[in-house]
Amino acid sequence: MDIFDYAKEKIVTDVAVIGAGTAGVFAAISAARSGAQTVLVEKNSILGGTVTAACVNFPGLFFAWGKQIVSGPCWDAVKRCEKLGGAHIPQISYKPVKHWHEQITLNRFVYEAVISQMCRESKVNVILNAMPSYLHENKDGVRILVTRKQGLCEIFAKTVIDATGDANAASMCGYETVKSEVQQPATQQNHISGYDFEKADTAQMYEKFDGAGFPEYLTCERLVNYLKFHKIDVHIPCRNADTSEGKTAAERNSLELLLKIYSFYRSIRGLENLTVDFIAEETGIRESARIVGETEISAEDYLDGKNYPDSVCYAFYPIDLHVNTGIEQRFLKEDTVGKVPYRALLPKNSKHIICAGRCISSDKYANSAVRVEAVCMATGQAAGCAAAISAKQNICVRDVNYGALCESLAKIGATVPKRQ
Repeated sequence: MDIFDYAKEKIVTDVAVIGAGTAGVFAAISAARSGAQTVLVEKNSILGGTVTAACVNFPGLFFAWGKQIVSGPCWDAVKRCEKLGGAHIPQISYKPVKHWHEQITLNRFVYEAVISQMCRESKVNVILNAMPSYLHENKDGVRILVTRKQGLCEIFAKTVIDATGDANAASMCGYETVKSEVQQPATQQNHISGYDFEKADTAQMYEKFDGAGFPEYLTCERLVNYLKFHKIDVHIPCRNADTSEGKTAAERNSLELLLKIYSFYRSIRGLENLTVDFIAEETGIRESARIVGETEISAEDYLDGKNYPDSVCYAFYPIDLHVNTGIEQRFLKEDTVGKVPYRALLPKNSKHIICAGRCISSDKYANSAVRVEAVCMATGQAAGCAAAISAKQNICVRDVNYGALCESLAKIGATVPKRQ
């Protein structure tokens, strides 16, 4: 018996997007706006991924050297949020004092409502609380066995966009992925309250700290600073978050460390009533698996602003490698902007799979820059337009004409790097 025989329903579509996070939402909207019948499958009960479920609701960077470099449906979403009072767009300058000062703050409720509305307006078929269990690629497209709450469903798509962040769909189809030997830590967003910092006995904190058994990188000075900002900003060692076991470990370790810090705080005079009044539904993952692509973005090419023959979007975040002891950063030179080539979205020898988001083909250092949310949104839009062309013309994803892709991106309002 064929495994797909267990499916009780079959959906046939042009494009299927797996993952409705930072990249996937705009991949689906872009594919649909480009004329493709589109299905969007998401494991959570909400859209938005890291922005909403993990509460990393400050995407950047949409501007470089004072000029906008990322636009299209993702920017439409930001402006719609702003109109509803759900976005703060900071003053943009040629040389910001600190790059994160130009990140945009989004209200999670407003943003989720807006992107849900945009999916509906674009006629994207959204399926929440569902995950792919098996994929089989053939010459005509991809068969996907999806596990829903009510049982199994088969989706047949001419083109699939892997926007899982972990290259899960590409991996299920047999495409090669790589992982860094040491993967960047994860972060659990939270908020603490119930105390007056001025009344906290910080001297007692230093007295009790040495016997508390915290990780080596977590100093007492950091714990004191967290109180000032009402946020426990810890880094959780994270490995293999592309697997259920690895993701479970990240969530468990995050909760255990936060609980330990919480209990320590409450043992200090002046902090007896401290409470954690908010914790994000998911721990924010920085790094897991990356595809081996038709081309790889290297740190050197990224920092040099290399002009690829098939550049589909810009990127301007510095190399931002998080380690337990801090952050290793390298910045682009003045008037230089990084670029992402279309071939970095394609698993090597792919026929019908395109990737978007943090799992695109890049080395460890370049990935720390292109994994950020504005770039994920931009690669999602590029993947969506390319998938629509591939599906409508019944061609392999690597045969999508670059000129046609640029035209498609321009039609949805996306910024395309100028040809050299």
